[in-house]
Amino acid sequence: MQVEIRKLEGNEVELMLSDSTPAFANALRRAAMREVPVMAIDEVEFKVNDSAVYDEILSHRLALIPLRTPLKGYAFPGECGCREGRCPKCSVSLTLKREGPATVLSGDLKSTDEEVVPVSGSVPIIKLERGQRLELTAIARLGPGKEHAKWQPGVIAYKYMPVFELDEKACDGCGDCVKACPVNIIELVEGKPKITDITLCTMCRGCADVCQPKAIRIGSDPTKFIFRIESAGGMPPEQILLKAMGLLGDKLDEFSKQVKKL
Repeated sequence: MQVEIRKLEGNEVELMLSDSTPAFANALRRAAMREVPVMAIDEVEFKVNDSAVYDEILSHRLALIPLRTPLKGYAFPGECGCREGRCPKCSVSLTLKREGPATVLSGDLKSTDEEVVPVSGSVPIIKLERGQRLELTAIARLGPGKEHAKWQPGVIAYKYMPVFELDEKACDGCGDCVKACPVNIIELVEGKPKITDITLCTMCRGCADVCQPKAIRIGSDPTKFIFRIESAGGMPPEQILLKAMGLLGDKLDEFSKQVKKL
């Protein structure tokens, strides 16, 4: 298998997987979304809540605020020696205290660890009117996406490499396919349609549908995949990929050991 990094910018990475299989591409996607652990608010203690929103709704909003996750340093609550899952080895406390009139933002959360803070300080949590108060303590813990969506590190997806085939003898150069392409990647070159960037093709087959001579065929290559990771900001996308590959490798090693015992 060959891996080519096509884009690495900010919270996004795009790869080209060649000489691969749909099974491997999907296994890597699932490992990245379900197995890579990140920090998220898991428990909230309310001391004062005079707002118009119930504690449960505020807890849900807080849990979905992406937190920065150190690559090392925290253990899973179930693997920690403490009983309550609140020691510094497996948890981080974030406190919030505001009084209205004010719009409470994620930046108002004060963390006991400067490395575990909201990715963005401008996420709105609640609007407090005059005289309303909100005071709470949130406990953030490490967890995988397979337990709850709040622990998913980002959006991970892949698609087959599109294939554009043209029967030049049948093509009459009418240009209808150029107009039909929703992503504008087809242009006429010497009277024949050409693709400027095949990776941008959505495989909608709009060009093939409007081609009267049926000179265009849109297919896919089952051995090549465009793999994309968009991090929520808690962990760099390249680290999500590396972590997912490591976890997938560990699972395969364990599977191999168990098979040998049969």
